[in-house]
Amino acid sequence: MISLYTAPSFEDLPSISPPSLELETWFRMAKLPYEKVIVKAQSFEIAPKGKIPFIDYQGKLIGDAFLIIEMFKQTEGIDLDASLTPVERSLSLAFRRMLKENTLWGAAEVRFGIEENWQHYRVIVARALFPETPLEISEPFADEFRKTIISQMHSHGIGRHSHKEISQIICADFQALSDFLADKPFFMGDEPTTLDATAYGYIGNFLQPRYESPIVDYLLGRSNLCQHYERMSHKFFSDSLLEL
Repeated sequence: MISLYTAPSFEDLPSISPPSLELETWFRMAKLPYEKVIVKAQSFEIAPKGKIPFIDYQGKLIGDAFLIIEMFKQTEGIDLDASLTPVERSLSLAFRRMLKENTLWGAAEVRFGIEENWQHYRVIVARALFPETPLEISEPFADEFRKTIISQMHSHGIGRHSHKEISQIICADFQALSDFLADKPFFMGDEPTTLDATAYGYIGNFLQPRYESPIVDYLLGRSNLCQHYERMSHKFFSDSLLEL
């Protein structure tokens, strides 16, 4: 059994961590059995990369969604992209890199960078990191967590832009995804592949929690991406939806 260390859910979103949701979706697509371990603040002390998601597999802690997926492709012979041509694999990898290395920071901007949104999201963060601690004690720690994310955004480079400029950058990502998906049910055709797991995890974390932002408004205007999120939810997380 694989123990998946992941962030908690919010409404019908299985995890408020985009890479954690990406990995859990891939596990479900690959039909790998796993158990969820909802992280708390102290969980990061054992995280091999200091981040989530990570897994406990055969007594070894392994971090990073991409590296975990690559490991299982080798150890279990699972390749959700087996039907793809070399060119299609290249396109899939490029879009996944875009989502993980660029689009991700748009979600951070929406949640942490816009003050009005942060006033709501700080409660979610505080309860996630310190579930047994009263909010008046845990919320200041959530504010420190926010400072860390803002600092990471600045170090990455995207945090040096204005809100308007960040929106322009991230909306271009969503337009590219929408254009590529077009009217297909999944990004590479009729059947879901690894790119669908990645896109689901990242798109979903812009749609839930539903915050005010030009980025979110733009995503809502790309109906095929929103429909893809709903399609993936019902195909791979119908059990979770029934529990709500």
